[in-house]
Amino acid sequence: MAYRTDTLCGIFHNQALRYGDQVELLRAKLDKNGNPSSEWHSRTWKETRDEAIGLAKGLMVLGLKKGDRIVIFSESRPRWIIADQAIQACGAVGVPLYPTLTVEELGYMTSDSGSTIVIASNQVRAEMAIKAKAQGVVIEKIIVMCSWNGAKPEGVYTFDEVIALGKGKISDEEVEKNINSVTPDDVASIIYTSGTTGKQKGAILTQKNWIANLHQASNSTLVRHQRELGLHLTFLVHLPMCHVFGRTSDYHVGALQQGGILVFAESFEKIPKNLQEIRPNVVVSIPRLWEKIYDTTKSIVSRQNETTQSIFNWAMKLGEKYSDAMANATRMGQLDLLQFAAANVLVFNKIKKTAGLDHVVLGISGGGKLSKDVCVFIRSLGIQLSEGYGLTETSPVINFNEPEFASSFDISKAGWFDKKMVDLTVDLMVTKQALGLSPYTNPIRSLSLSLAYNTVAHKLQIKPGTVGRPVMWTEEKIAEDGEILVKGPQVFKGYWNLPDATKEAFTDDGWFKTGDIGEFDSDGFLRITDRKKELFVTSGGKNVAPHPIELAVIAKPYIDQTCLIGDARKYLTALIVPDFHELHRFAKHNGIPECSDKELIENDKIKELIKKQVDEVNETLPRYEQIKYYKLLDKSFIVESGELTPTLKLKRRIVFEKFKNDIESMYTN
Repeated sequence: MAYRTDTLCGIFHNQALRYGDQVELLRAKLDKNGNPSSEWHSRTWKETRDEAIGLAKGLMVLGLKKGDRIVIFSESRPRWIIADQAIQACGAVGVPLYPTLTVEELGYMTSDSGSTIVIASNQVRAEMAIKAKAQGVVIEKIIVMCSWNGAKPEGVYTFDEVIALGKGKISDEEVEKNINSVTPDDVASIIYTSGTTGKQKGAILTQKNWIANLHQASNSTLVRHQRELGLHLTFLVHLPMCHVFGRTSDYHVGALQQGGILVFAESFEKIPKNLQEIRPNVVVSIPRLWEKIYDTTKSIVSRQNETTQSIFNWAMKLGEKYSDAMANATRMGQLDLLQFAAANVLVFNKIKKTAGLDHVVLGISGGGKLSKDVCVFIRSLGIQLSEGYGLTETSPVINFNEPEFASSFDISKAGWFDKKMVDLTVDLMVTKQALGLSPYTNPIRSLSLSLAYNTVAHKLQIKPGTVGRPVMWTEEKIAEDGEILVKGPQVFKGYWNLPDATKEAFTDDGWFKTGDIGEFDSDGFLRITDRKKELFVTSGGKNVAPHPIELAVIAKPYIDQTCLIGDARKYLTALIVPDFHELHRFAKHNGIPECSDKELIENDKIKELIKKQVDEVNETLPRYEQIKYYKLLDKSFIVESGELTPTLKLKRRIVFEKFKNDIESMYTN
């Protein structure tokens, strides 16, 4: 049977019938019943589809109907996708929520969306739903993705029990009819914004929104060729599926569109270990992961002898030349190319292998601005790190800085030889690299790369420091005040139950207001400068964008986090969280006795070290953007204590409230 090709559920079932038991889809350190395991367990496309249909039947028996809302309260795991597909197979609306929410936040979003069923990942989260219910939230049924320990309260079901409910009561034909009754205009999801500036709002996203973005985010030449070749690349999944970025990149594009294998990391903290175990081909992440790889490498190199440091610095200079050439779609000189090949053999390949990145074909960074230095470093490793830009309300991608041929090269009009060179480029950059076969370690591959590079590959363009051009079918412009405005099929329908907020989100002539400030360069690449609501205006009338300054500060090797203060103030100050792992290492090598983090930041040598780093940043800034005073904190900003959103963005309002006394002390000197 063939399903629709213009809905997520239609694409999922078509792919499942195509790949069946021949292709793996999902893998995690969870057994088939959703319980933690020390071993990796896999599901094929057929197994995943069978479980999704089984769960859909059970949900229908429990009364779930077309248009009903249902919460998924879970971290990313195989049964998150199975739950989502079961919900779509009922024609219902998924309301995915962050697993880090409090009981009160869970209750608010469940009530606001009108959901009466909560699917929770484990017993802890199911018990949170039970508490929300006890506080008056209308929750009729709670479904847990794993086994239940002890006596199960009334109205609570395990996944397997719900599947058992549907057996013999709902036919396959009824489910198939439901799947094909879902249309592009149907609401697929209500995604709550992460709330950096206030109460979370539910963004209404239709099947059409998701499908448009699925195609928009997978339209580059390299990605299209990968699909045509039928490659099943391995994705390391660690971003929350409840967030549009991880959902679109890993689930929609990676699995549904590209037929990739989704391997779920155990946790963000265990990513270094999981990279070694999995050796993934694609890593979709936030800037912090790439920054950590960069910082760790620099820290290791700084402890080596002078010869090793010199070789690394030489390799990095060649990497910068390679990155600059790619930014301008120009050809590197032959001598530089030969040296860059040597730098890969001597330096970059070893770094990649040590980090578990030697099979990575593509890296993606989103959810925040990435430092240009970090971007250049990752690309020097031969990993095409692509930055994207978008919002919850745009499903999310509206710009994508991916490797694509410059406008001067039209592949549709290319001759036979040039097309063969494109095929050779894809073979070397994707197919071979996915197997861990570096083109620089084999003379035939090295010669092939040289031929491909000198003919067409050098025309691939990707610009560090930008988020790329608008994706297809998207219009974008800059308003008079610098705000980025957008139109396109991926733009949301509006906010759930908030008509005034919906109206406020658009201009009178229908452009969506992103709330971000940006500018286009001469090649049409977008550069994000800051959030409109986060721009500071000092008491002296100077406009200050805090984020670029914060990026410059955290780029320093002994600083982990910072929050700039200065709106309506006479000068700028900052709250700074040191990188305590590196700071303790510094202390050990400089005769500072072992002590707590709090004691460490009171040490004079440590104070001088941090001051030197802040001074180095200040030297690059105009006087009105310099940090006059700062306060060192002994605890990090974290999601659990409210200073960060689940995507690790600063909640400035919360930070300002929690550290009010520290902040005020810097303005009373």
